[in-house]
Amino acid sequence: MKLEIAKNNEQGLTIVELITTMAVLAIIISTAVPNFTAWKINYQIRSESQRVHMTLLSARMTAIKNNNDVVITFLPASHTFSILDDTNSDGIADTGEPLKSFALENDVRFGFNGPSITDMDNNTVTETVKMGPSDIVTFNPRGQASLSGVLFLIHANDLSVGNDRLRGISIIQATGAAELWEYKYGLSPIPWE
Repeated sequence: MKLEIAKNNEQGLTIVELITTMAVLAIIISTAVPNFTAWKINYQIRSESQRVHMTLLSARMTAIKNNNDVVITFLPASHTFSILDDTNSDGIADTGEPLKSFALENDVRFGFNGPSITDMDNNTVTETVKMGPSDIVTFNPRGQASLSGVLFLIHANDLSVGNDRLRGISIIQATGAAELWEYKYGLSPIPWE
């Protein structure tokens, strides 16, 4: 009986194989990174606009549930807003009344691009938040809003570039309904859906 010892026939990569592999990886990475960046920006604007929308709906429901006014104050310059559960419905933040402040997150800002953009009613947009002269809206115990208005959200990377990912939230005075809109360039006559 003879024992045979198997020879190790393993070889390393040749320089050509190594360069080819690196070239293929470079091509894959160069196409994946821009796609990931675009996906990330889309995700951030979508999720943040949904968060703001849900916060407004929650404020309206709080007004109905607690049978008092809820005051929302938008501060476009600082990209923040606050919600006051105004338990005595006097429009002022008194001691003991819950006041929550919210900052826009994920590089999302109040804003839009260009002088020729129109809102959901086909009016020319001139302000990032249009809730009357003071950017304040109040939901009453019946869920109605003190006025109709709209606010626009854009990703910081889109400022001075385009409105492709622009979002809008409109509030309807009579019902207090808040609707989330997505800007769709080219839709006629109103580019919102």
